[in-house]
Amino acid sequence: MQMHCSRFHGFLLKMTLYLVTFYHTLPFFGRVSVSLLNSFLSSSVSFNLDTIYLNWNSTFPAITVCEIYNAERIWDLSDSNFGVEHDMHVDDFISEIVFYRGVCSSCEDCSKLRCPANFTVLVDMFRSNCHQLLVNCSYLNELFDCCDQFLPLQTEYGLCYSFNSHQARKVSHVQFTNNRQTGPGHINFNAAADIQLYVHAPIDVPYQFSEGMIRETVLLGHYKELILNVIEVHNDESVHDLSMDQRRCRYGNEHVAERQGIYEFYSYSGCVVECTVLLQLENCNCTSHFMANPGQNSLPACDYRGLICLTKIRDKIMTERKTCECMSSCEEPEYNIIYNSPDEDDEASDDVSKIRVALVELPTQRYVRRVTKTILDFLISLGGLVGLFFNTSALRIVEAIVICLRYRKTMVKWVKRIFLGTVKYLQILNPSK
Repeated sequence: MQMHCSRFHGFLLKMTLYLVTFYHTLPFFGRVSVSLLNSFLSSSVSFNLDTIYLNWNSTFPAITVCEIYNAERIWDLSDSNFGVEHDMHVDDFISEIVFYRGVCSSCEDCSKLRCPANFTVLVDMFRSNCHQLLVNCSYLNELFDCCDQFLPLQTEYGLCYSFNSHQARKVSHVQFTNNRQTGPGHINFNAAADIQLYVHAPIDVPYQFSEGMIRETVLLGHYKELILNVIEVHNDESVHDLSMDQRRCRYGNEHVAERQGIYEFYSYSGCVVECTVLLQLENCNCTSHFMANPGQNSLPACDYRGLICLTKIRDKIMTERKTCECMSSCEEPEYNIIYNSPDEDDEASDDVSKIRVALVELPTQRYVRRVTKTILDFLISLGGLVGLFFNTSALRIVEAIVICLRYRKTMVKWVKRIFLGTVKYLQILNPSK
């Protein structure tokens, strides 16, 4: 009997020691575990500078050309289509429809005056198509048909034409790259109208108030030369296995759930445009005729009443679009201007503008996005922490579970005996209850 009491006291002392230790170490263990988890989630990716550049393929930028407003051309086309004696209000209305920029002040007069209703016909009639706009194209001094490579691209500025663009080509890989065999890339072409020139990553699209995107206005007959350098961002294969919150970027095939189906691949700029379209639909039940494409997304296009609504809420939309939940793209090379030819002030006499965009050299460095902490690293750290505090392992946990299952009847019997014994003891101490 004395031996059983001695064993029971030893067991009780051991359990008390375990419980006290567990009670005091559990909060610290919890804080350290949470810290490990936060560290794993927030700093799983690192950027390193890579300078082993001999076998790189450098991405040539996308070149997007958008025609801009030319008053003289609008007047001439209006005279030929509507007659010399047509109402001058029509010219203002056509200008704001054909080169729509989010505001249509002349739409207010359409309730009194007769305005053309088919905006698509107006755009086709008054804006130049690819063959009228672009001529004499060459890449690396090899001539090509401009409209074979400058493909139509839907933008907030209307239909533009883009070279080497994923979104225009509907293909996720880059067509024009540069390496030690090709040398630095360069493209030359002529434009037969006033244009807005955009130089950007192939996954991107031009959009209003685009920060960080190279944008130049080239008037008819002038010359523009841009010399650029490129810094690539290469993603290690293991980055694909991380969640978007961990890597803080999206790949081209990872679309936002609320997307409007305007662009084939995800990009930050495309996300902002689609978010703006969603805001327009929520506030006015329609979107601009530039964004509504019956053959693709079948979004409702605004008539002049809808454009009046968009004009009234433009400032609100421009503010709200800044809060759109859009991640940066994982596949965005960065382009910086090394040389930009000065704008010409004199009157141009040529019938076309001459444009040249070139890389100054093959890049000698690039950023590599790598995984620094995998789920295995997290498990190893957590396992070491558990072993430090509780002297246990996965094998011991499994063994404990097996033992509990094997002796479950004995354990249940002892629990019952302890519980019933405790109840009887309390009844003896308090016989009145």
